[in-house]
Amino acid sequence: MLDGMKMAAQGMIASLEQQNIIANNLANVGTAGFRKDKFAVSSFSEVLNKELANVNPTQPEGFMQAGGGVDTVGMLFHSSSTSFAQGSLKQTGNSFDLALDDNGKGFFAVQTPDGIRYTRNGSFRLSTTGHLITADGSFLLGHNGPIQVKGSNFEVSEEGVVNVDGKETDRILVTTFDDRGSMKKEGDSNFIAQGGKVENNARVLQGYQEMANVNAIKEMVDMMTVMRTYEANQQVLKTQDKMVAKSVGEIGRVR
Repeated sequence: MLDGMKMAAQGMIASLEQQNIIANNLANVGTAGFRKDKFAVSSFSEVLNKELANVNPTQPEGFMQAGGGVDTVGMLFHSSSTSFAQGSLKQTGNSFDLALDDNGKGFFAVQTPDGIRYTRNGSFRLSTTGHLITADGSFLLGHNGPIQVKGSNFEVSEEGVVNVDGKETDRILVTTFDDRGSMKKEGDSNFIAQGGKVENNARVLQGYQEMANVNAIKEMVDMMTVMRTYEANQQVLKTQDKMVAKSVGEIGRVR
């Protein structure tokens, strides 16, 4: 009975965490370059099976389910991860808007006061000094440093080559990461990451923005599903509580 209450309570906590993630995804549906988060719940046995498989590859899968001798009732693990799937491309006609068309692999490198950060948000503007900057003032980096436009005709080829008044001045620095799972969000669509590699084959589109990779309809459906799950666990918790109260009352009368 108490195990049932524990599992219902953990289910409610998991639903609240998932709802927060969905709400954040929906809030950023219009943010260029935003990468949505995903939520996952694993049982203790699932997590332990993976760890055992890493330590001992000969360990048969499903060991815990077959009776490994560990009580796994009510033990749930919650985790979130970022989806790096390509977002839809929107043509803006603004020559300072750039988008990467590479199935979500690469990132623009920007110089911030706290160091280099990486982003899929290619909505740039021209600063008073003629540099390409993000909305928060970070500098877009090329192979030769911050990209500066000293001229009237600014063009970027699909290979990322920057031309100003017909003269090649730099190339957009596009970085890829073997382990994108280690990248940490920092806000403003920026990521902190280590171990990046320069990508020379990325396709850069001028006059386009990559939108958030969030499907608003799917997120709304998921939110309704989460709410129903929360309410179901809430009802289970109430039922279990009534059963406990009834059992305690009956024990009192027997005595």
